[in-house]
Amino acid sequence: MNKTVVTVLLILILLSCEDKSPRSSVPYAPVNFTLQLNSYDNILNNPLTYKVYLEKDRRLPTDRFGFSGLLVVTDATGDAIYAYDLCCPVESRKNVTVIPQNNGKAECPECGSVFITIYGSFIPGMGMVGLGSPESGPAATNNLPLKSYNIMPLQNGEFRIFN
Repeated sequence: MNKTVVTVLLILILLSCEDKSPRSSVPYAPVNFTLQLNSYDNILNNPLTYKVYLEKDRRLPTDRFGFSGLLVVTDATGDAIYAYDLCCPVESRKNVTVIPQNNGKAECPECGSVFITIYGSFIPGMGMVGLGSPESGPAATNNLPLKSYNIMPLQNGEFRIFN
């Protein structure tokens, strides 16, 4: 009797452990980059600003920029920073990247999808994570947000972007 109850409980526990994290259509690529708001990246101290980072922007041999590069944005207050992969999740091709706008949005020139980049949330152990919500276009129809990366505050105006 006890063996049957334990077996049933184990099966129920295993069935309830479904992975509910959103899957991205953008292929995995490592991200490891440090923002320096007191020097190189001081533009990101302002509200509604953005900066794009590509392989050519490597500062250290360990720097990694995701699949198509990084899009780093600030919110409307300038207090929060979010990081996304530049790759459009509809196109999922390395050379098709979203183009950031000065209004907290980014648009894909290929499919026309528009993404809102200035909202996110703090997740303990992960830091700030952007939402990259689709506003219009095929990404909105298929509920495909931009792939976002974690941002953890370090010290002295430095932030680490990672996945």
